[in-house]
Formats: sequence, C-alpha cells, structure tokens
Amino acid sequence: MSSNLTQDYAFHCQTARAPDYYGLGVRLGIYFSWLQGYMANHFLPTEIASAADTNTIFLLALLIALIKCSSVNMLEQIDGLILIHLSGGTVFGVLSLWGYRTRFYTDEGPAAIRHFGGFGTHSRLILSLGVCVYGLWYWLFAVTGSLIAMGSPLEIGELAVHPPNSSDCATLYTFMFAKVRADGGIRIFYIIACTLCTIYFGIMLLTSSVAGRKRLQNIVELARQKRWADTSKLRFATGFKYHELQIIYKTLRLLNFAWLVYSALLIEFTLNFNNVTAVLGGPHSGELHLPGQLLPLLIGVFGLVRICYLVLESWRSGDDVEPSLATSQKLRLEARTLHAKDLALAFSPAMKKEESVRKEHEPDEADELERRRGRAVRYLVSWLPWLSLLEGFRDEPVMGMGKEKRWSEYSGVPQEGED
Repeated sequence: MSSNLTQDYAFHCQTARAPDYYGLGVRLGIYFSWLQGYMANHFLPTEIASAADTNTIFLLALLIALIKCSSVNMLEQIDGLILIHLSGGTVFGVLSLWGYRTRFYTDEGPAAIRHFGGFGTHSRLILSLGVCVYGLWYWLFAVTGSLIAMGSPLEIGELAVHPPNSSDCATLYTFMFAKVRADGGIRIFYIIACTLCTIYFGIMLLTSSVAGRKRLQNIVELARQKRWADTSKLRFATGFKYHELQIIYKTLRLLNFAWLVYSALLIEFTLNFNNVTAVLGGPHSGELHLPGQLLPLLIGVFGLVRICYLVLESWRSGDDVEPSLATSQKLRLEARTLHAKDLALAFSPAMKKEESVRKEHEPDEADELERRRGRAVRYLVSWLPWLSLLEGFRDEPVMGMGKEKRWSEYSGVPQEGED
C-alpha cells in the first residue's frame, strides 16, 4: 500500500480500536494464513492439520471479538463488517469440516475420511456456525442501528476518536464488484446467505450429536469390559465415489482460490470506500510495530514461508514430507543418533523424506459401508457423515474367515471373545 494513499481522500474516518481489530498487520497475518492453508490443502497433505489449526485459532479470536465487543458496545458498524468478511474468507475458503476441499481423497480415496470427524472437525463446525449466526444478526440489526456508525453523536467514551469523525462517515459502504451501501439491496442478499448457512451448519451440528452418543456408548462398553487399552474412535464413512470426490476437489480448488482473492479485495475495498485510512498502511499509520499487529503478522509470515519451503522441497525430491517427529516411527527410532547429514532435521523434521507408494483407485471405488446404498442416501451421508454411524445408513461388511474384527475398523464395540 502506498504511503501517499491517504492523500487522495476528501475526509478520513476511523474507529477507536480499528488497528487492534483489523490493522494492516492483523489483515496480512490472516491473508498469509489463508495462503498457507490453501497450499497445504492442495500441495502438502502432511501440513493440512497444522495450517487448519492456525486458521481456526485466528477464526476463534475474530469470533470472540465480534461477540464480546458487540455485547458491550465496543464495536462499530465498520468494525463488525470487516471482521465478518475476514471470518467468511476463513470459513468458506480454507477450513474444511470433512476434508472435501483437501487432496486427501484424491490420494487415498474414500478411506481418507479417517482423517476427520474428531475434535478439529467439531471445533471448526461450531465456529463456522457461530460466524453465520453472528452474520445473520449483523445484517438484520447491526447495520440498522444496533451498532453505532462512524460520525454518530454516540461516538463518546470508549468509542470517541480524535479528531472526531465527520458526519459524512456515517454511511456504511461495502463491495460487491462496485461500491454499494451496506443497508441497501446487498443487505437482503447477505440475510438470505447467512440464513441458509446457519441452517446448513445447524443441521450438521444437530446430526453430530449422534457421534457424541455413540462415543459415550463405546466408552461405557469398553469400561465395562475393562479394555482400557482400546480406543473409542468412531468409524465414519462418506457416500461419494472416488470419481465424484475428484470432481469436487478439482472444482473447489478453483472456487476456493477465487473466493480468497475476492475476500481480500472485499476487505480492502470496503476500508477504502469507508475512508478508514488509519489502517491502510504507510509510515504514519497502522502501528505495525506493536505486538497486537506484529504477532499475527509474524505467525502468518513464518507459516507461509515454511509451507512454501516444504512444498518446494517436496517438488524437488518427488516425495511428500512428514510434518513432525511424532508421526514417523522410523524417525523416532533414528533420532537417538544424530548424524551430521541429518543435522537440519533437528530444526525442521518435516524435511525427512520417506518412501511413498501411490495407490491407484477405481473411478467407482466407494466406502464398503455405503457401496450398496442408493444415490440419495449416499449423498446425504456425504453431507452428514455422522449418519454413517446409524444402522439404517450403513452396510456392515462381511468378515472373512479367521479375520479379527478390530476396534479401529468399526464404530461399534466388539464383544469379548468375538472373532
């Protein structure tokens, strides 16, 4: 951003906490985390979990700020709008509940669902629902007066700024491929979108209660049988076939990138349209050196640099890389003796290259629990994989002679003495 950017504005607007909410360092940190997540999703599966964690933490911080600051009148209309746009970029561009926007399914087929369905999936689901519910409240009430506008006589106390905002700052604008009023027709569009997303994620959250009940039953059954070493992990299934998963992945790869670019433009144009010049950058604005902005910036920068290096290393070597010492049993054993040629591994274990064999998948390959189900049921289970835990939505596979029914393969608890 040019240091002379603010000279082109007829008047300047600001809020008391804009640098803390979405200062240049905060925005750049989140943008870099988006790129980190996108690159991990599509180029480096071993880094998907860590990139998702980074973006989830940023999303949690944004949602807490939205809810808490709105409840105590510390948030103004423009603040809420920018934070919602930042949250929307994360939810719909990077995070994935069941991994359909990641390359896991391209590499592993329908069995890749084993990577999802745990704490991370449900945390992202709750946060996504929270963002949609807040967005619905914002477009219903906040833009019509529940939050204070810049230039309002109510900008006093903690909301007061110096010099005071002009009354011209009161009109809130946003970007939809043009400069539009936030309280105009675009408001109806966002109300409909937030309502549909709330229903979408709400149904998913209600359905996820099936997993909680099933997990509790498994824990109780294991405790009754005194099988303390066994895990209560559930066995989910997706109804998509391999060729359907490929189509979805390739489509989302393009749409997600387009959405991330649009989200960044949406945020920057919205700030410019509303003349919030104090956070646009330059030598005399932004307070980029303060910890509140420097910390998210450094997290984003180092995360992006690391993922770029690992992607380059994986392309150069032709093999994928392991993300940490904990995921490689071989590396854990070798770590007892550190040779000179492996010195770099002490600082970046992800540089460790392992031999990998890519498995070929048939186009009609499907999960054995959903293989004989009709298309409607398969697609419903694909949207709500928790349903695959119910007998009415799954086909129990026939066990071969002499094969033990292991705990890691099914969601139910095998009985004692069962083969």
